[in-house]
Amino acid sequence: MVDDTIVAPATPLGVGAIGIVRISGVEAVKIASRLFIPRRKSAVKDFVSHRLYLGDVFNPQTQEIVDEALLVVMRAPHSYTREDVVEFQLHGGPVVVQKVLELLLQEGARLAEPGEFTRRAFLNGRLDLSQAEAVAEIIKARSEKALSLSLRHLKGEWGRKIRSWESRLLNVLALVQARCDFWDEGEGLPLETIGKELSCLVGEIKEELLYSERLKLVQEGALVAVVGKPNVGKSSLFNAIVGWDRAIVTPFPGTTRDALEENILVDGLLFRLVDTAGMREGCDPIESIGVQKAEAYFEEADLVIVVLDQSIPLEKEDEMLAGKVKNKPHFIVLNKSDLPPCLDRTDISRLYPGEEVIEVSALQGEGIDRLLTKIGERIRGEMSPEDQMVLITARQKGELNKVLSLLAEARDNLQSGVSLDVLGLNLEEALREMGRILGAQVDKELLDTIFSQFCLGK
Repeated sequence: MVDDTIVAPATPLGVGAIGIVRISGVEAVKIASRLFIPRRKSAVKDFVSHRLYLGDVFNPQTQEIVDEALLVVMRAPHSYTREDVVEFQLHGGPVVVQKVLELLLQEGARLAEPGEFTRRAFLNGRLDLSQAEAVAEIIKARSEKALSLSLRHLKGEWGRKIRSWESRLLNVLALVQARCDFWDEGEGLPLETIGKELSCLVGEIKEELLYSERLKLVQEGALVAVVGKPNVGKSSLFNAIVGWDRAIVTPFPGTTRDALEENILVDGLLFRLVDTAGMREGCDPIESIGVQKAEAYFEEADLVIVVLDQSIPLEKEDEMLAGKVKNKPHFIVLNKSDLPPCLDRTDISRLYPGEEVIEVSALQGEGIDRLLTKIGERIRGEMSPEDQMVLITARQKGELNKVLSLLAEARDNLQSGVSLDVLGLNLEEALREMGRILGAQVDKELLDTIFSQFCLGK
């Protein structure tokens, strides 16, 4: 427990219905009582915990009323920080919030650093370090699925998995240490049991890291590139998906000279949809820059939508693109289904044998919902099984990779007959690294780095 009291706005500074200022620490209730006059004949120190009280916030030096507000006291340890926490719920305007913040600072509170409320929650044992990081991920969540998985992390699912691995690793270490201690008594070391357990741990951690790589699609959004030759309706399809005229559409080939990107949500998943310049050779210097960008997005894309125009026959650009796309996850979209067909379906089958063709009319909006459903299904298929999904941070992945390396080294040392003392050192170091994931082994520099990424007031 620390002995000072911190304060910060808990809502963004700006015009809104409510502005909240939060204070936490040993003097929180006393400081609040010097600024708040309850409508009821009761003192702030006697307020029932977690109950809202109506009153006025005033300047104790001038006796001027600053705002009519609600005040709630959340007493330790039943608060976010496990300290006494008080929140002023004010009218949402930057002037009133700033004024109340200044008064609280004058009365002895200190302006909180970014993430300091959550840092205190960690230091006071309410959250482990990974749960504290999950709070930041919840705030940054850009899709329903990212929010859902971050909440699972906050509820402790990831911590339970780490503690299970720690427990098993401690058992292995105990067997190794017992053999070292009773070497002279001839006790047989269950080498096979230890080897199997180390191999199981290595396999499970590898699998977890593989899942985490797949879940980048949830955290960052899957990149979906719309590609095709000029004038097949890529920009019209892009506009139909995003729901407004984001891209310029003309009947002239080569209109799109740059790549346009928009974020969309499909069934709770975030997608970064990109409209690219038409891929063709022999274009002018400006358009060629757009084609180069299209190539770059194509290489980076998690999913490619290849657009064909059913009103014209296939051309060499279509064949060139078919050769490029065969090793990328992709869909074939046949656009302009509202026009008379001039494209022979057998030619499509020749370029894309056995593949499904999704017919759409970007102009009339037909087939768009089906295409979006297919996109969502494909990306979900690239991710982990639902019951295995837990979003973990880059820091946690780094620590887990260190654990994996140390356990793999211990397993190899066991198989090659290296001294048991060396094996024990490998396991002890792996436990220390695992402890850093949840914060059991942590230093001030690491905490400063993690919590500096939080917003003020959280």
